[in-house]
Amino acid sequence: MLTVLLMILRYSFLLLLFVFIFKLVKWMVKDLKADRLLEDPAGGRIIVINSSLPEPKPGASFDIGKEIIIGRGRGSGVLIRDSFTSTRHARVFLKGGQYWLEDLKSTNGTYLNEVQVGRPVLLTDKDIMQVGGVTFQFARWGYEVGSGN
Repeated sequence: MLTVLLMILRYSFLLLLFVFIFKLVKWMVKDLKADRLLEDPAGGRIIVINSSLPEPKPGASFDIGKEIIIGRGRGSGVLIRDSFTSTRHARVFLKGGQYWLEDLKSTNGTYLNEVQVGRPVLLTDKDIMQVGGVTFQFARWGYEVGSGN
């Protein structure tokens, strides 16, 4: 009788252990999926710091999200209407939790910290980008441009 009771207790314990491990793994997978959806909780944005055009004006801010296109075409998230900007000039995009700048084969080039971009480059907080007659500052951590942080 005692051996049967011990056997029942052992199997009950094993069953509870498997249920616990299953729920733990399920919780971990759910948490990893949520992290992937929220790759950048701080957000990234680009702020106009200088413009030779009436629009966009200095101080204008554009949230990047997962991607933003800069150009003079209708589908652009940042619209720059000058002759030095291509229809789809450049894009800033999120990949692997990092923001990148890519020139989209524009005629006049995209510049990052006064260096022409030839391939996608990693952006860091306070980087300076130039597209046509507009200069932007990249802000990753929510700091305001020129705040000295």
